[in-house]
Amino acid sequence: MTEIPPPWKDIAPSVQALLTAFHQDTWIKQELAPTDSTPVYQCADGTLYEVDEDGWLIE
Repeated sequence: MTEIPPPWKDIAPSVQALLTAFHQDTWIKQELAPTDSTPVYQCADGTLYEVDEDGWLIE
C-alpha cells in the first residue's frame, strides 16, 4: 500500500486567519522594541535575569 503525501503547501483558512491576526501588529512591536537590548528571562517569582548569547542566565 502506498502512502499519499499530504499537501504541505496548502494552509487551512482558519490557520491562515490566525496567522494574519497574530502578525497584524508585528511592525508596531518592532518599532517599539529596542535594538540593542539583551534578552530577558522572567522567573516564576517575577524576578528578571538577562540571558547571554548562549542562553544562560546572567545573575
